[in-house]
Amino acid sequence: MANTGFPDEPLHKKGQDGEIVQDACKIIYPGSNGDAWWDSAQFLEQVKNAIAIFNLAHPDCQALFVFDQSSAHASLPPDSLKAFDMNKSDGGKQRRQRDTVIPLTNPDVSVRGKVQKMTNEDGSPKGLHSVLTERGFDIKQLKAKCSPVCPFENKNCCMARLLSQQDDFADQESILETLIKKTGHLCIFLPKFHCELNPIEMYWGWCKYRY
Repeated sequence: MANTGFPDEPLHKKGQDGEIVQDACKIIYPGSNGDAWWDSAQFLEQVKNAIAIFNLAHPDCQALFVFDQSSAHASLPPDSLKAFDMNKSDGGKQRRQRDTVIPLTNPDVSVRGKVQKMTNEDGSPKGLHSVLTERGFDIKQLKAKCSPVCPFENKNCCMARLLSQQDDFADQESILETLIKKTGHLCIFLPKFHCELNPIEMYWGWCKYRY
């Protein structure tokens, strides 16, 4: 949903006669013989439409879009940094990830702020061992990944967990956030596990009561 600063106005634009000429509402009928299930691509198109309508209706205003913490809202670009998608060694069947800048919080001061290539000169993607070594981490006693999952309380249990905790891996903008900011509007995400702060829950409650 979007908070446009005009809470009583829905996300649609009306013509001179009051008829709705552009609407951000999307109704789907998914199923084996119906529409495709709702996904991130459709959601992003809906947001683009909502932004276009807002710009037409309120050309001198800035919108604040408010979202919950659903997986669709947090989707990252295809080349995003994901430590758990990486192999221990270079190459192999792992996707290429974008280059990054080593955070200023990196333990090895000498490499802070430096660009780190995530691929080798031959184009092969770097593995966990190479990336962490270039950052100055001592990983001699670390395994590549925990199995089946990392202990919740441990931040340095394996190479993947250690790298995933670094600022450039942990603090990445979602596709949604990048899209909205590029258009000059604002975007915030509600805290996890606090449905009482989410306005959509009130709308759902009213709809369930009414219908």
